[in-house]
Amino acid sequence: MPGDVVTQRVLFMRHPETVSNTQHFFSGRLDVPLTPHGELQRERAVEALVAFSPDRVFTSPLSRARGLAEMAAERLGVPCTPLDDLIEIDFGPLEGMDVDRAMNEGLGFPWPVDDDGTSHPPAGAESFEGLRERCLRALDLLRPLEGRTACVTHGGYLRMLLAAVYDIPLTRFWDQHVLNVSSHYLTCDGRTFALGGFNLSPEEVVQHATTPNEYDTRDIWGTGGRKLS
Repeated sequence: MPGDVVTQRVLFMRHPETVSNTQHFFSGRLDVPLTPHGELQRERAVEALVAFSPDRVFTSPLSRARGLAEMAAERLGVPCTPLDDLIEIDFGPLEGMDVDRAMNEGLGFPWPVDDDGTSHPPAGAESFEGLRERCLRALDLLRPLEGRTACVTHGGYLRMLLAAVYDIPLTRFWDQHVLNVSSHYLTCDGRTFALGGFNLSPEEVVQHATTPNEYDTRDIWGTGGRKLS
C-alpha cells in the first residue's frame, strides 16, 4: 500500500514573498526580488529546511527560490542543484503584467481548457501540458533516490505537481491555496509518491521533522512514533 514502505522523504517548498506577490503581477520566469517580509520568511524557511535535514537540495534557478535553497544547503553542507524542470510556468505575454490589466486585455489566467481537456495558452506562453510534463520529469528524477530530498520551487509549479501525482484534471488543478514558504511533504517507496503534508508552514515542518508524533503511527516523517499519552 502506498506510504507503508518509505525509501525517500521529499519536501517541496515554495519561495518567499516577492514584489510580484504584493503588487499582483505575473512574474513567471522573471527574476523578481523578495519583499522585506519575504526576507524574514526566508530566514524561517531556511530553519525549516535545516530541521528537515535533506541529503540533497534541488532548486528552481530563479533567485527567489535559489537564494533560499543555497542558504540552507550551505548550512547543511549538502549539494544544491538548480533544475530547469523546477522553474515556474512561463506566462508568456502576461509576464510583468498586473492581473487586472491582463483581464482587461483578454489575457485571463488560468488558460482556457477545452472539452477534450487541452489547455490553450496565448502565443509564447507555456501550456499546462508542458508544465505537467516538467513535473513528471522531476518526479522521475526523484523516484529512485533514497533518504531525504528538498526541492525549492514556485506556487504554480506546486499546484501542477500534485495534479501530476494524483491525476487532477487541468480544469481544476489551479484550485489550491499555496502560501509563500509553505511546503508539501511526500514519501516515496521507489515507485509511488504519497502526500503526507500540505501547505505546511516552516514552523510545522520543524515540528514534524524533529519531534515524534503520537498520531503518526506509520512514522511517515521518520522521527519515531510514540503512543498516545
